[in-house]
Amino acid sequence: MRIRRSLGAVALGCVALLIAAGGTDALAQPAAAPVAAADTGDEDTSTDTSPDLTPTSPGTLLEAPLVTGAGTRNLDARAAGQGPSAPASRQSGDRAKRPYFKQADWLWDAIPADPVLDPDSTAIGAALGTGVQVANLKAFATTLRTVGKNSDIPRYDVDFKYTGEWGDDPFGDARPPIPINTPLPTGTDKHLAIMDKATGMTFNMWMAKPTKTGWKAGWGAMAPIDGDGRETMGGSSTGSGLARFGAVVRATEITDGEIPHALFFSTDMATPTVLRYPAVKTDGSNDSGSPITLPEGSRVQLDPSIDLAAIPGITPFELTVGRALQRYGAYCGDNGGARMAFIFEYVPKLKPYKQAGADGDYYNMPHLPWDKLRVLRQYDGG
Repeated sequence: MRIRRSLGAVALGCVALLIAAGGTDALAQPAAAPVAAADTGDEDTSTDTSPDLTPTSPGTLLEAPLVTGAGTRNLDARAAGQGPSAPASRQSGDRAKRPYFKQADWLWDAIPADPVLDPDSTAIGAALGTGVQVANLKAFATTLRTVGKNSDIPRYDVDFKYTGEWGDDPFGDARPPIPINTPLPTGTDKHLAIMDKATGMTFNMWMAKPTKTGWKAGWGAMAPIDGDGRETMGGSSTGSGLARFGAVVRATEITDGEIPHALFFSTDMATPTVLRYPAVKTDGSNDSGSPITLPEGSRVQLDPSIDLAAIPGITPFELTVGRALQRYGAYCGDNGGARMAFIFEYVPKLKPYKQAGADGDYYNMPHLPWDKLRVLRQYDGG
């Protein structure tokens, strides 16, 4: 995000670049959340045990007012909370089997074998292949939690820093359940996303932090579990308004060797003022100064004809990520400090990632052919 140039950003694969990008931990590591009654429900704490903008034609680039923060409310009324609508999808999977965001065809459907590419796909792909591509595993990762219907986990009235300045409280009267001792990423963004089965909502927070009496955050948004994974109810947790709970690579997915959905990345070459479905808004600023840029909401794919397993030295981590990029692609969802920074679930000791071959935070996946990227004209390949 453009606020402090750190939201969703990450960072770069060396200390000097990390400092330059604001990726050091500017905030003290927060203390544990207040102690509360133990959960007696079916909580799943994931893998951590510690006019309007409807396109005139599919894929049209949509001019929208510049949005300058995670949830800044200086949006034109035509764009606020909606963004471009979806073109008719060419396909859709079995929605009943999707674990969350069941209407999010953009997230769960594989890219078809014959996608229509953006007219500037070659140039944009080449630009994305330069610079630094990293996996945000720790400092700018996302903490994910799932809380069951019968849980006794305490609920909190989250105090949002930018309420009033950016709009009404994005959670309204809703109170998310937050498990005790929930660890947070060490960087400044401190993304926390919770799926609450009791209310049917995901609660997505930026700059989350426990206090002596509860929780606070910079900004955030709710998105229905059965919805399309776009933050259209007010507020936001990412620059594009794609809900933070979605498109994050889960640690279990790396362990299993399969990511069954599209990925999310931030970039330093996001187009200012222009967005594509499924983005709701944009915080693009092209901090890189690149002569060609990528609109937030764009879907990028790694050339599916490449036999990744045949690449000498490729790690299981890279192979899993690379195959997902071939099958499902990744969405440009935020302004950031690296050319491509992919968002992963925060697991404090990084054990599942390291076991798969990642050498630590900001792992740059050196064996993947980053010069073989292409950009779809619209999300479903149409």
